[in-house]
Amino acid sequence: MPSNVGGADSFKRELDCQVIEALHLYRQDQGLPKYDSVRAPFPEDQPLYHGAGFRRRNHIQIAVIDTDCIKGYFRPLKNA
Repeated sequence: MPSNVGGADSFKRELDCQVIEALHLYRQDQGLPKYDSVRAPFPEDQPLYHGAGFRRRNHIQIAVIDTDCIKGYFRPLKNA
């Protein structure tokens, strides 16, 4: 069984990836349509203030399953 590793924030989320892949296989086995993409929030680090829902390093991760859904992309500029 894979595990999420990488310190307190579990930067390497192999178990989470396996859960998403299992969901896709389940849908396929049930004859349900495939998802084009999957999006999930990851709250990380300490709260910004007492009782906060915001944390220091929240992020949203997107996994695109069907690359035909990508209409374009950009490349960040390198720092000068």
